Amino acid sequence: MHETLARLSRSISHREGPANQRVWQKRHVELVLGSDREIGRKPSLKGQGGSTQERRVGITPDQVADLRAMFKGLDLRLSVLVLERAGARAGYADADYVHAGAEILGRDELVWHDGPPDVVHALKEPSAYEADLPGPFLRIGALHSGDFHEHSGFSRLLEKGNVTVFDGSNIGAPAAFRIPIRGRMSVFAGEIAAEWVAEHLGQRALHGHVVVAGGGYAGRACVRKLLASGSVTKVTILENQRDPARVDAVRSEFAGDVRVGVVGIAGVDDAALAGILQGAVGLVFAVAAPKGRAPHVLTLPTLNQLDPAALVVDISIDERGAILDANADPDWPSERLIPHFEAALRPRRYRAITNMPRAYPFEASAAHGEAILPYLATLLYLAAREGGAEGVTRHLRTVAVDRGGPDPLRVAEPELLPALIQDLRNGMAVHPTPKGLALADSIPSADRAQIVAFLGRRGQWVANE
Repeated sequence: MHETLARLSRSISHREGPANQRVWQKRHVELVLGSDREIGRKPSLKGQGGSTQERRVGITPDQVADLRAMFKGLDLRLSVLVLERAGARAGYADADYVHAGAEILGRDELVWHDGPPDVVHALKEPSAYEADLPGPFLRIGALHSGDFHEHSGFSRLLEKGNVTVFDGSNIGAPAAFRIPIRGRMSVFAGEIAAEWVAEHLGQRALHGHVVVAGGGYAGRACVRKLLASGSVTKVTILENQRDPARVDAVRSEFAGDVRVGVVGIAGVDDAALAGILQGAVGLVFAVAAPKGRAPHVLTLPTLNQLDPAALVVDISIDERGAILDANADPDWPSERLIPHFEAALRPRRYRAITNMPRAYPFEASAAHGEAILPYLATLLYLAAREGGAEGVTRHLRTVAVDRGGPDPLRVAEPELLPALIQDLRNGMAVHPTPKGLALADSIPSADRAQIVAFLGRRGQWVANE
């Protein structure tokens, strides 16, 4: 069984007593694993990788088997219903899920589903079909903010009025720089970037200094993997000096390795860059800003300081990149910026793709599943204990938000269950109350205003909590 699920099972036993002494409101719980195939259904520019359609799936067949094994050990029955072909584009066939104990659910069966599921999970933001399932239920996955519109899958769930929505980008402790679900995909992107650098250096028999701009999940993961490459002799991490706590945290993590230096910079073309970039054989951009475009780190001419054979990897291209170029229109999408920088940086090589994990759907799905599995298990366990989605929502409303809460992976085993519950409470973006839907303060103000207006036109209220 998945290690954290095994620990969670023991944590439940410690806090709730032996299985035969627990009081369950229901002994059969249900998870629906949705498909993200509707996400990104638009053609990308020619030569940029075909469709931007999402290919990943939330959890893999092996992870379904782990969940079922855990609940069997708790003397509970877990049914897992997988939307047909949900994992096909990631390399996981319907037959693999059936072998793991799941059932396959056709799209046309959703409206006839026998009662509400307890939990619905899909990796990305809600798709329109999810509203066809009867409520109430708990929905956990990404919640793409900043561009709310009334024809989205999210708006259809809001209209139902009885769905509690958990945002994977806020599950965890954002104030403590810990967002494990979203962060795991950033880690995956950082690891890919490091592999690209190592491959490039090996092909060209290069050895030397690599610079990583950004010390978040992606940047730190990239550094850890770069240090395992024999071609990398030194790594410098650039971090925002206006956030000294973050600079200190990154410096502390790599304090034991003399090959790693951490430098605080501010603004574009910080004076410290002149000495740092000179002759570097690799540069990785892994910077981001909450709910906005990536901050610019340097101007295009500054990159001339790199070795002529250097590789530049731009993870930040999802937020339109970290390079400021007077010849690049600020309104250009990422897909247009990529070929522009490929040409502008020659003879150096520029490499970037949007949504890097999406290009490796088999491995990325497994990585995402590893991160979200404990949270799915916790919601399903609470559904059994509290009698379904409404009971879980009532229970979580009694837990105060604490966005600096303890890390479930580091707490003592008896404290694992409450730590996971705290993380989930922090990520509860929307939930029904007797007075209407409550919106978390993590929802951007622009989205909040549009949601209030959208619900008001339909005679629905937003509760003040």
